[in-house]
Amino acid sequence: MNENLVEWTLLREQAYLNKCLGLDVKKKIFQQYSTEYGRIDFAHELKDGRIAITELETVIDNKSKLEYCQYQCLEYANIRFDTKEKPVVVILVADETPSEYKNKLISFSRENNFEFKTYSLEIVGDYYKQLINEATKNSGISLVKPVANNFTHLSCLNRFILPFFDLDKNELNKNDFTEYFNLKENTADSHFRVHKQMATYFELINDISETNKFSKIELTPYGKRFRDNINYEFSIHKCYSKFNLKKIDLSLEQKRILLESLMNGNIGDLKGKANILYFLRFVHLTEGIWIPRGRCLDDQKLDFANKFLGTDYSEITMCNWLNFVCTHTEELGLVERIKTEVEFDRATLTSLGSRVLGFIEMDLHLKRERLQIPLQL
Repeated sequence: MNENLVEWTLLREQAYLNKCLGLDVKKKIFQQYSTEYGRIDFAHELKDGRIAITELETVIDNKSKLEYCQYQCLEYANIRFDTKEKPVVVILVADETPSEYKNKLISFSRENNFEFKTYSLEIVGDYYKQLINEATKNSGISLVKPVANNFTHLSCLNRFILPFFDLDKNELNKNDFTEYFNLKENTADSHFRVHKQMATYFELINDISETNKFSKIELTPYGKRFRDNINYEFSIHKCYSKFNLKKIDLSLEQKRILLESLMNGNIGDLKGKANILYFLRFVHLTEGIWIPRGRCLDDQKLDFANKFLGTDYSEITMCNWLNFVCTHTEELGLVERIKTEVEFDRATLTSLGSRVLGFIEMDLHLKRERLQIPLQL
């Protein structure tokens, strides 16, 4: 485990962290907090009013790691808070650190009046697995795994719905989409199929083909309302060829329709909806700090995200999934993405997003109870 995952786990297993620190902890006040003396891993207020700054390390097994730890702790000692007491500087390292380096840190701590503490990487690893299992445990009906696709914006649904609007029909054949998706014989129609798939996930359409091969679809009640509330002007449409009209922004009523579909209880095998639920859970669990600005995700974060989602995505695929589904939730007003100048943006749940997540989780829980309670007889 790397330091980020150890920190994430320890701060959620407060009882074990307090046991390791051996201090009278009142509450956490900082995490990854930048100061002129360096970035604090985390800090706690103690019950006697003092502040404890923790320098967290995994296994220290070479001179450079040792010197970095020592330097950083000496820097922390210069920090002053709004208290009369100097901060308590705590060196918290993995118990698996070789004795040679442990002894050097113990001597260093005594010389500078620091606290030297250890934790078990094995125990933290067990807690980490437990937290992941609890976070990914379905609280109700079985959920499909998330799916990665190239559907960047939910507003692209309007491109698929546009033929129904233009032709003023509730049912269309595949040929009716030719001009809108530049479909030609003997060419791939993957772009069209991704759009059709997403419209199916949100229950906007039904496939009513008479054979196993797709030939005809109809709008559902959701789909008819979605079509009738498209923000679209014929004069605008004349300025573009139909297959170059990439997307039309969602109207307010269309957003409400997609939220209705998301919350109607049919989410188990509809991957577009499941993506949103998994992403809301991910933001809630990680505090939304791992939204990559590009296509780079270090091995530990990639491992964490794959375990959480139950997937085996590559780095690029995972970055795309996080970015695309983040955009979907932004479009529906469920999260706010905070742009940064560093490697990762931050996503926070809006009030609406928190309510939607809570509602879906409660609905799944009730479905499970409806099935399981009679089995107790």
